[in-house]
Amino acid sequence: MTDSQTLLAEYVANGSDTAFGELVARYINLVYSTAARLVDGDAHRAQDVAQEVFTDLARGARGLSSKVMLGGWLHRHTCFVAAHTMRRERRRRNRERQAVEMNALEDHGEAHFAQIAPILDEAIDQLSTPDRTAIVMRFFEGQDLRSVGQALATNEGAAQKRVARALEKLRGLLLRRGVALSGAGLATLLAGHAVAAAPAGLALSISTAAISSAAAVSGGLTLNLLKLMAMTKLKLAAGAIVIAALGTSLVLEQHAQARLRQDNQALRLELDRSTRLSAENQRLASLTDTAARRESPLDELTRLRAEAARLRQQQGQLASIRAIQTAPHSPAPASDYLLKGAYTNAGFTDPDSTLQTMMWAGTTHDAATILACFAPEAGQSEIRTEAQQKQSVEVVSRSTSRWSGYRVLDHQNFGDDRMVTTVSFRTADGESVLCRAKLRRIGSEWKFDGELGADTELKPGQIRWGDGLVK
Repeated sequence: MTDSQTLLAEYVANGSDTAFGELVARYINLVYSTAARLVDGDAHRAQDVAQEVFTDLARGARGLSSKVMLGGWLHRHTCFVAAHTMRRERRRRNRERQAVEMNALEDHGEAHFAQIAPILDEAIDQLSTPDRTAIVMRFFEGQDLRSVGQALATNEGAAQKRVARALEKLRGLLLRRGVALSGAGLATLLAGHAVAAAPAGLALSISTAAISSAAAVSGGLTLNLLKLMAMTKLKLAAGAIVIAALGTSLVLEQHAQARLRQDNQALRLELDRSTRLSAENQRLASLTDTAARRESPLDELTRLRAEAARLRQQQGQLASIRAIQTAPHSPAPASDYLLKGAYTNAGFTDPDSTLQTMMWAGTTHDAATILACFAPEAGQSEIRTEAQQKQSVEVVSRSTSRWSGYRVLDHQNFGDDRMVTTVSFRTADGESVLCRAKLRRIGSEWKFDGELGADTELKPGQIRWGDGLVK
């Protein structure tokens, strides 16, 4: 258990004013410095925040865990109290102003610390509890790494790594707010400027006021004094102490009310400034929208150029199809054709191999290979009876017997797995007939997805595939 935890336990158990005063004296610099940063350096307001923090500690000490790290708790509660003291619009205005004015900082110097001071404590408050405890103990309380390790239930080496990781996380949070610092530079700033001395006598006055306020709220002090009067004969002295305590409470309450009136006046002025700032932000947003609209014609031009390129590509494909359809079917030299005697069972690895395999199977009357050339959905491979198979083989054989050879003129892809192949078949008397075949890839093999169609049956832009049109 740390010294601070021992003092807090003594105050909770016995109501020791001495123990509580020691806690205030030990942490007053931490709380006051944090509060001063969060209220833009207003000394009076920082004192009020510090007094409220220690008052809350006196009231809620019994609810704290016996293992609480008091420095981290006080820092976080100071952030909480200061956040409710300052208006949200003022904090937003400060962040916007700092984001515009603050460039990449050097890693050292009191002036640079003054620039990061308004956002430092907010960033520390966003760290996890172990990281925040490591930062506060190392740089705010001035503890060595061994003490940090004992507080975090670890050794000195692990404490050093914890402090380094916490500094890196804090540096990242500051970077998001526009402050560029190295890890070593941030450590130097925190070690040299994070804690400033509170005004002389502030610890004593806050300790007295906090204990008096806690006693007035809880009634604990009055109850103890009543017991004392019942047990002793010092009734007059006890009554005087009670009256003094009540009088102190009234004076503090009047002081707080006067302070609230001043704060309300200041907040009204800040609200007026915030209203003017909102109007300026709206004006800037309007200018930004205008600039965006001025850039939109360039984006539209880029889109139109891409659309024109796509249309030219489609036009070229359509012209290729029409050229094949309208080209005269003049006989080509026999040397350009794959003749019937050269057909082989080439397999189904690509469309040309599948076409040659079909021609080979038709000339050799290989029924099994003929059926294997078609995709199952094409209907040929669903023939069941022997008579139907024989009839199918005869149809294919009769068709292939008409041709003395063939050559592939064109492949038209429809995606990665479909294709229309244009084929010129040569008759025995040297004439050529133009046909198209639809093929589909099934796994690693290409199969016919229907019968070959004559040129007169397939018009440009009207190639049927299943129930739809392929254009």
